[in-house]
Amino acid sequence: MRVKKLSLVIFLLTIFLVLSLAVQAADAGLIAHYQFEGDLTDAESNFSDFKVTGDRIFNSGGKINFGQGKNGQAAVFDGSSGLFLAENLIDDYSYSIAFWLRADAINQFTTTFFAGLSDQESGIESWISFVPQGPSGRTMLWSGNNWYDADGNFKIPEDQWVHLAAAVDQGEVHFYINGTEHFRGSDFPDVFSDIEAKFALGVNYWDNPFEGKIDDLRIYDQPLTAEEVAELAAGAEKIEVKAETKVELDPQSVSVHDPMIIKENGSFYVFGSHLAAAKSEDLIEWKQISGDWDASNPIIPNPEEELQETLAWPEPDAESTWAKSPIKIRAKDTNKYHLYFSSANWESERSNISLAVSDNIEGPYEFDRILIRKYEEGQYSREAGENFRHQKHPGVIDPHVFYDKNGRLWMLYGSYAGGLHLLEMDEETGYPENYNPETGYLEEGSGYGKKLAGGGHSPIEGGYILYNPETDYYYLYMSFGTLAADGGYNIRVARSKNVDGPYLDPQGTDLREYDSGSWADAVNYGAKLIGNFVFEKSELGYLSPGHNSAYYDQSSGKSFVIFHSRYPGQGEYHQVRVHQTIFNQKGWPVITPHAYNGESLSAVSGEKISGSYQFVNHGRNIQNGYKEINYSEEIKLNADGSISGEVRGSWKLIDDYFAEITIEGEKYYGAFISQFDRGLAKEVMTFSALSDKGVTVWGSQY
Repeated sequence: MRVKKLSLVIFLLTIFLVLSLAVQAADAGLIAHYQFEGDLTDAESNFSDFKVTGDRIFNSGGKINFGQGKNGQAAVFDGSSGLFLAENLIDDYSYSIAFWLRADAINQFTTTFFAGLSDQESGIESWISFVPQGPSGRTMLWSGNNWYDADGNFKIPEDQWVHLAAAVDQGEVHFYINGTEHFRGSDFPDVFSDIEAKFALGVNYWDNPFEGKIDDLRIYDQPLTAEEVAELAAGAEKIEVKAETKVELDPQSVSVHDPMIIKENGSFYVFGSHLAAAKSEDLIEWKQISGDWDASNPIIPNPEEELQETLAWPEPDAESTWAKSPIKIRAKDTNKYHLYFSSANWESERSNISLAVSDNIEGPYEFDRILIRKYEEGQYSREAGENFRHQKHPGVIDPHVFYDKNGRLWMLYGSYAGGLHLLEMDEETGYPENYNPETGYLEEGSGYGKKLAGGGHSPIEGGYILYNPETDYYYLYMSFGTLAADGGYNIRVARSKNVDGPYLDPQGTDLREYDSGSWADAVNYGAKLIGNFVFEKSELGYLSPGHNSAYYDQSSGKSFVIFHSRYPGQGEYHQVRVHQTIFNQKGWPVITPHAYNGESLSAVSGEKISGSYQFVNHGRNIQNGYKEINYSEEIKLNADGSISGEVRGSWKLIDDYFAEITIEGEKYYGAFISQFDRGLAKEVMTFSALSDKGVTVWGSQY
């Protein structure tokens, strides 16, 4: 009898736990939910009840009734009253707000949901307001911090239920009406991070109160996706909101944006934007050797003075320098370290690539000269011998200077605009072969070099070329998208037998054909090796991994990509990441799923491969929307060669470690390799494989 009672208790506890977890999953991120079912309580029990106000946010008096709502009952606003909510419902830069409203009358500037602070004494004007009729005459999300207008381009009607929602993620804002996105923008003000914000419904500090009904107010501590907002607008009582993963920083890494690698005196160095640099003995543990843009910087001391000429070329002046390309010049009697870099300003169309020189890899470097210039649209370009055209001529940033297999020196460069271009260099001077030292420009009309990829303002930059003697191919690595956490940076590759191309992707497409500014067209070009992803069980992942360099170690035969990446849940903070690359059966590189920790390719057995995996398909798109992350799915690689779980297919082990993975009829070619999973803190079997369509899949055992 005791056994039966104990079994019943365990069964009930199990059911309770499962239901609790299900509710937790469904409500992840929901921090306040006001349903107005005859009261003003928060159904999540996180915040206190509303307080009724008069016709302004702090005025007394007023009365709120309840009437027929969109879902059950709703709060009724009489045009002279409002509700003062709990303070600090939102206190950071990522959140969502959603609610239903039915306006009896619509007056200009009248608010429905208001949050923030207006304080004449301190001068703080930091607030947001959902306004049925803003200054444009249309419905909008309005911010009084720098007067940001998220205009919905539509005026909601009176006497109809309308669903409004907004999602803000570190400055990216999406405004929805009835589940449809009506506005998307960037640089939305950070209203709540540094103030004691007030929250209200129907009233603000200045304008006439709202008259009508409000129902089902929900506040989330993370941005909702368009699909999740659409579910709410369709009447869903609960939505499955995936809890945001916060990936912990790697304590062995450092922060160097656009890291370009060089090995010298037995040590690895990376140089990046803003004069940041770091050093490692093993590609695993990094030490910062330079960071701040100030007079004490060891790479280029007193940079404002030393680099005055190059900083002054953009208009307005550049405030710093961008990506660096370090190289030791081999020419006889030269033996100098050259640091090629770009100067640009986000507000200027003009940029340049310049050179600094040192006798020591760690500096100090002295400014030498400007080598190549970019101009404003329509301005005469000496290099081109014609007026500059952004759709045709290259963006003059992101240099990579390198030797080919025959010892010839080249510069690859470019960003968006007219694509990536290649110039041959004079090894004796370190300048482009067509550079005229007397004029300080490329020879007039000699051109910007040969185009290798892009054009038409296609979103490609950060190019890097690496020759692999084992395959006898040159590999052109590129970053598609933009660098911010929500910019969708992703690393792609094409290859050629010749250093100057043509560079083809696995589909056989010449990358010069991608000459469209359309981000959607990017799906057709290049092999996508890595983008936004999360291994959920490991709690590891990247946002906007990109601007890579690459390295081939002749002694070990190992190859690596070195790039920077943001992390989910860490805003714009970035770190250097090093991953080993393995060349598959068809001679294409695949990036291993975990950061390099000293592992080597070795023979593996089917027994070690069999097991449960976190599976990621990187797809082909640029994940430029917030929360566009490829989350891992759970699969099993079974001993009989089948794959089961959330995706189905088969797997084969070929010649010790090569992998052939088949998913839904599509074959992927790569390798199995044991790696250290720092999230799970253990060695796990992994695979990385690439299809003939340029799609990468990963697996990491757990």
